[in-house]
Amino acid sequence: MDKLTIKSTYTTPQVDFDPEKGLFEIEGRIITEDAEIFFVKILSWLDEYSTNVQKPVVVRFRLFYYNTSSSKGMIDVMRRFDTLYEKGADIKIVWEYENEDEDAMLDGEDFKRFLKIPFKIVKI
Repeated sequence: MDKLTIKSTYTTPQVDFDPEKGLFEIEGRIITEDAEIFFVKILSWLDEYSTNVQKPVVVRFRLFYYNTSSSKGMIDVMRRFDTLYEKGADIKIVWEYENEDEDAMLDGEDFKRFLKIPFKIVKI
C-alpha cells in the first residue's frame, strides 16, 4: 500500500503514514475551521490500510496547537487504530507534548482514557 503524505499548511499539520516503516506521524498544528474535511482523507486511507496490517505500528502525534473541532478528528483516527489493536494488530500511540504545555499533556491523558491501545505520553 502506498504511504499517505499530506504537507503542512498554516492551518494543518504534516501527515506521514508509512506502512513500510510502520511509522504513522501527525505533526504541527490544526487550526482549520474545516477539520472534518481535513480528516476525511486520513480516515479513508486508514479504512483501506486496515484490511492489511502487517507490521508493528507506532502512531506519533506531535501537535503544537489544535482547536476543539480538530479533537474529534484526532479521536476518530485514534479509534481506527484502537479497533485494529483490538483485532490483534501490534500498534501503539505516542502522544508528544511540549515541556510547558500542560493542556496538551492533559488532553493526551483524556484520549488515553477512552482507548485500549497502548498509549504513551511523552514530554519533549
